Amino acid sequence: MFSINKESDIKEKAENLVEATQDAAKEVIDDTKVSAKKIGRKVQEKSRDSKKEALALLESLKDVLDPDTHGSTTENIIKQLSENFSDWSESLEHELSNALSTSRKTSNRWLRKRSLLTLSLAVGAGVLVGYALSGNSED
Repeated sequence: MFSINKESDIKEKAENLVEATQDAAKEVIDDTKVSAKKIGRKVQEKSRDSKKEALALLESLKDVLDPDTHGSTTENIIKQLSENFSDWSESLEHELSNALSTSRKTSNRWLRKRSLLTLSLAVGAGVLVGYALSGNSED
């Protein structure tokens, strides 16, 4: 009779652990979605800005390639535009790498801040896998 109470107690604790793990997983998923949306918005903003700069560059190139302009002036303008384009490209690359770095730091900070939650997720997953592999036999 003692073993039946012990088994039911273990079962109840396992169920409680599973519920807590599910709640923690939902919280982690929600926080991840929010972070992903923020990063997505930042990338979209940077892409929009880059698109505007590229369109301005194309307009400038159209003006430069106008046959009525002088040859040497055209070469100077093309040279200046090509230098600006490489600067814009480097700036965009730098901004994207900063956004990625920031998201990694935020994720690491969150995991460190909620280390108990992270650990409980890992333990819960281990208990679930162990329970699934045990065969669930009721002898």
